[in-house]
Amino acid sequence: MKLRAVLLLATICVAPHVAVRADDACADETCASHLNDLRGVLANAEDVADYVVRLRRELHLQPELMWTEHKTSAVVKRELTAMGVSFEEISAPGVVATIGSGSAPVVALRADMDALPVTEESDIPLERRSQIPGKMHACGHDGHTAMLLGAAKVLKSVEPELRGTVRLVFQPAEEGGAGARRMLEDGLRRATPPIESSFALHNWPYPETPSGTVGIRDGTIMAGSGSFEITFTGAGGHAAVPHKNVDVVVCGAAAVMATQTIVSRLTDPLDSALVSTTIFKAGGEASNVMGDRAVLAGTFRALDPRTFEWLHGRIEHVAAATGAAHGCDVNVDFFPVSNGVRREEYPPTVNDVKAAALASSVATSMFGDDAVVNVSPVMPAEDFSFFAEEWPSAMMWLGAYNVTAGATWPLHSGKYVLDESVLHRGVAMHVAYATEFMSTGFRG
Repeated sequence: MKLRAVLLLATICVAPHVAVRADDACADETCASHLNDLRGVLANAEDVADYVVRLRRELHLQPELMWTEHKTSAVVKRELTAMGVSFEEISAPGVVATIGSGSAPVVALRADMDALPVTEESDIPLERRSQIPGKMHACGHDGHTAMLLGAAKVLKSVEPELRGTVRLVFQPAEEGGAGARRMLEDGLRRATPPIESSFALHNWPYPETPSGTVGIRDGTIMAGSGSFEITFTGAGGHAAVPHKNVDVVVCGAAAVMATQTIVSRLTDPLDSALVSTTIFKAGGEASNVMGDRAVLAGTFRALDPRTFEWLHGRIEHVAAATGAAHGCDVNVDFFPVSNGVRREEYPPTVNDVKAAALASSVATSMFGDDAVVNVSPVMPAEDFSFFAEEWPSAMMWLGAYNVTAGATWPLHSGKYVLDESVLHRGVAMHVAYATEFMSTGFRG
């Protein structure tokens, strides 16, 4: 496959804000040349489109849960080796590849690799569905990984002309395992020369971002998230003499209702937050037996880091007060184990203003002004937030809502379908963000 040797070596000529018009951005010959370069990047991405789709389909067949992505990692290393791209393992099965001069400036591009404990029920042909019962790439991380490998192919083809270094981060354990934080702790934070900015994208199969668009905003784009597990214990006994027992079922039910008032009555209505109890296990072994244990579990989320920490304390307070009122012993665990792995807390994902402007400007230049959507923040969480706390970073949505392709089901659904026609756009965004940052930084 022959790639066009097009690089972004001109000075960026856009102001640092999210919504940038392509025609306004290029009023002189230098900027016109720059616009052509960006469109050349899109053409390069189109050249690797079939490669990316083929890889994505291969990865979709073998979904792996967090910290077990060994086959996925092997595919990544196989492809990087074939390209002649150097790499190292960090937080195995995590992989970090390096392309470029080896000197500053340094930009990181990130893709997550893990799947979900979901049974696939999509309408795609049976031979292309997950071959692993109870596991599925229901969040599109197979596409994310394939797009970053496509970006590696494009960047490698023009490596001698790159004005800096690109780190391609293939990250495990996004779905609750905080793989991003571990990779930082295991060496990414200490990489030499140091990383100065990072970029990531997530396919977004929702009507506000139809296929062919991208969504971006500066500031908070995704919520912080945490999990809780509350255990109430007390002496059970015969249901005919409830006054001689401790009713953990009533206590648990009261706690479910009480936790709902944390948001509905104690949080500012203009300050987005939620507490959702999603699991309630309690009771005895028979209808006339009062059990001695009730377990509640759920999630809490907020867009503001201060609100997130406040929710943490209020859940603990409500659990303790409810238990005391009903005579139950109480234990609150904010890091419960799911599928053998501790659920970690994620801070809100906050896009740097200049990084978001850079992502928006290259998207506008490549795809057109109408394709860039200034999106609202959402309550799902992402561990790219740990990267965003380290360096000026941008997370964007890759629009992937397509009725014709059947790509209308939400993320984490067993019926989810990824619109493969948009994958080359993700490749282009990775390449354009990296090369533009290396050429101009955040200068407007």
